[in-house]
Amino acid sequence: MTTALERFNALARREAEAALLACCGSSEWARRMAAARPFQDEKDLAEASDRIGRGLSRADWLEAFAAHPKIGSSVDAGPALSRGWSREEQQGTDGASSEALAGLAAANRDYEARFGHVFIVCASGRTADEMLAIARRRLANDPEAELAVAAEEQRKITRLRLEKLLATVAGEATESRRMSGGITTHVLDTSRGRPAEGVPVRLDVRMGDGWRSLGSSQTDRDGRARDLFAGDPPAGTYRLTFGTAAYFTACGVHGFYPLVEVVFEVRDPSEHHHVPLLLSPFGYSTYRGS
Repeated sequence: MTTALERFNALARREAEAALLACCGSSEWARRMAAARPFQDEKDLAEASDRIGRGLSRADWLEAFAAHPKIGSSVDAGPALSRGWSREEQQGTDGASSEALAGLAAANRDYEARFGHVFIVCASGRTADEMLAIARRRLANDPEAELAVAAEEQRKITRLRLEKLLATVAGEATESRRMSGGITTHVLDTSRGRPAEGVPVRLDVRMGDGWRSLGSSQTDRDGRARDLFAGDPPAGTYRLTFGTAAYFTACGVHGFYPLVEVVFEVRDPSEHHHVPLLLSPFGYSTYRGS
């Protein structure tokens, strides 16, 4: 079976560049990444992204930053794929207080006036208040130092979006083969900008007043919990339990959430249900992926 990475390697150059621009808005980065194919595995892909990023000019970085919507504002510009990802990544601003949103708007204006580009932060798993505090703290940086900080945030975002891109390619392959069903997940550590390896995952189904275990797995180096559940799951309520304490301990980090439970419904058993977890020591978010 052809993997998502093999399908990406086989894309026409222009098609690959267009897909890559959803991950990072620098046209030079996208051009070099498309030319660097084929990639051997996801680690090779991520390392190439970092390596090419280190060689970008200031103008390239500014082009990448400009592709991002302002934190806390509506997401209505850019490729459809990146717009959807931006909405997912900025979920921390949903339901934020009017004071926090007003503070973010003011911080965005102050930041752009000082540095000449949009405030960029890896927003996945962060609340509006957290991002506001980061913006205010970074206003004290000098322009050269801040460019490096913003570039590092872009690197984290790009890493996460490359994972999402491969998941999207895999979903398209599944649809093209008219194959469906199953429940899958992957875990991304948004604080480190990389897949979370070694997270125990258990899948349960609601049975009456209790839960019955259907399977368990552990995320691999790509953050994926493979062989968790295959086939068409019956309609019902399901629960994914992530043993985050073991992962944080292995990373030498104190995490606020030792366990994350995600409960969701399967209404159409013929559809594929991919339920990713975006994780950081002090927050997490989830969404229905493809």
